[in-house]
Amino acid sequence: LETDLNVRLFRRHNKGYLLTEHGLALEQETKKVDQQIYQIQRVFKDKETELSGKLVISKPSSGGINITPLISKFIKQYPKIQLDILVAHNSDDVDNFEADISVVLTNYPAEHMIGTDIGLLPIYIYGSEAYFRQPNKNDIQDLDWIIWKDDSGRTDMESIIKGIVPNPSIVLRTNSYAEMCEYIAEGIGVSMTSPIGLPSDSKLIPFRKDKYSFDIHLWLLSHPDLRNNAKVQVFKKFFVREIQEYV
Repeated sequence: LETDLNVRLFRRHNKGYLLTEHGLALEQETKKVDQQIYQIQRVFKDKETELSGKLVISKPSSGGINITPLISKFIKQYPKIQLDILVAHNSDDVDNFEADISVVLTNYPAEHMIGTDIGLLPIYIYGSEAYFRQPNKNDIQDLDWIIWKDDSGRTDMESIIKGIVPNPSIVLRTNSYAEMCEYIAEGIGVSMTSPIGLPSDSKLIPFRKDKYSFDIHLWLLSHPDLRNNAKVQVFKKFFVREIQEYV
């Protein structure tokens, strides 16, 4: 292959062979070809109407929504459908046919995708009961904040908080959503999340949710070529039905 292309694809290393710059470029192009072949196979697959086989679902890597209970229930209702859950930073996984359906928290979904707007997901300020029992924690100005930094860039929690509290007391920042919930549970401070974003055994309580609610749309996105895929359609109907208690 190196002779045909007249370029070096590998170079010797004391641990073996490593890809050269040309080799790395060829590797990326090969991945693109693989994705295109996969896309063609998906579009012309013979058994689209069967409720069996693999269904790939992507969900936000940044937390905000815990779909574990819904997934568990779906598996029990449709045991022949094999779910493959991807954690994604954006909706490119749908573009590249890496996922059949993408669960996305956004107010601005991709226009070229088939989107189902599930509704507004409420976002509240959560803290532990012990934290709120402390003196002088009755006003939002007196709260200590744990900032979750969204690596995907979709959410800027710090800007939202500073929009309602001029000089917030920020005690900690983390890009780990799971750790954010743990710090809240420890009574270090408060942060923002949705009811469905909390662990199922969470004992956190919302702070004056009648006054402080920050809603965001919950979407199911899929590629137009999969509009008639039976597994995609049955998951959408199931998800829309089961998620209603949270929106």
